[in-house]
Amino acid sequence: MACAIAKTQSAPALDVGDRAPNFSVKTDKGKLISPSAPGGKLLVLNFWETACAPCVAELPSLTAFARRFRSSQVVVLAISGDEDAGKYRRFLRDRKIALETYRDPTRQIGRSFGTVMFPETYIIQDGRIVRKVVGSIDWMTDDIASFVRRLLTP
Repeated sequence: MACAIAKTQSAPALDVGDRAPNFSVKTDKGKLISPSAPGGKLLVLNFWETACAPCVAELPSLTAFARRFRSSQVVVLAISGDEDAGKYRRFLRDRKIALETYRDPTRQIGRSFGTVMFPETYIIQDGRIVRKVVGSIDWMTDDIASFVRRLLTP
């Protein structure tokens, strides 16, 4: 399930094999992250917002996934398209979201990926998209865990 977002000028939708657009953000926790230097071996980049029910439903499993793979150098970055900074901060605090998060109210980063639905998630390795997920999923499934472990195996 997914939520449509406002139609705005977007780049063509990116897919597996494409180079991830270059951007750099300083997360709410102060960590500098970009697709070319994610701070780990894999970057799991999730686009979401608080008004999107499927996004909210997905966050607990995404948080559990981030905890599960933290020591494996997997960085999970959840980029919110929320315009209301107060609502966004309250949501993170009240739900105890333990991910690296960043608020992009202009949705500029999502548009550079061609994102038109929330949630949308990209797994990025060495600056390239290796998996794209449109809609909410359970991040704790064996399928996802096996996929990530294969990517992390030298």
